[in-house]
Amino acid sequence: MIDDGVIKYSLQFIENRQGIAKQAVQCSEIEAVRERLFSLGLIGAYENGTNAAIGYGNISVRVNNSESFVITGTQTGELPALTTQHYALVQEVNFNTFTVTASGAIKPSAEAITHACIYQLESEVNAVIHVHSEALWDFMLKNDYLSTNDTPYGTLEMVEDIKGIYNDIDALSNSAFVMKGHFEGVVVFGANIKQAENQLYSVINDLLKNKSL
Repeated sequence: MIDDGVIKYSLQFIENRQGIAKQAVQCSEIEAVRERLFSLGLIGAYENGTNAAIGYGNISVRVNNSESFVITGTQTGELPALTTQHYALVQEVNFNTFTVTASGAIKPSAEAITHACIYQLESEVNAVIHVHSEALWDFMLKNDYLSTNDTPYGTLEMVEDIKGIYNDIDALSNSAFVMKGHFEGVVVFGANIKQAENQLYSVINDLLKNKSL
């Protein structure tokens, strides 16, 4: 079952048609990685039988050691390249009210609440990557990787699952998990975006080694 990509949290969005030009550095940093993952099919879009495709995959980077982060906009998965118009700045997340405050020319990814939860795990986490791959998803579930429960993306239950996973283990030393309730969903993170990307490739290498056995 493919999720529909809708935002499930309460969003307080400040539209800025100029985009988030002040965060151009973070956007550029994300874009370099996103282009590679898009070419691998780890970010993209599903056809849903209508004119609209359902985008999948998103990336974020923390802004200057703050609680804010830049994230790819909602339903941008099908685009091979993005500009600052396709990114949003998440300024605040209130988990008590399940509310996200963000700005930009486009609304943030529906997974913004998941990214925010990961940033709260450890102050040294500065980048989060969420991709889709049935092969990776299936491999990780079958090989004892960290996993959420069978809960849907972008919900309070998913947030609680992630907190539960890392309740008594170091986040940066265990920076990959599979989303059992979100078909094909895999998340990696790191102290910077390159470290997060390398963690993803490490899981891919584990998969490829397993296939060769």
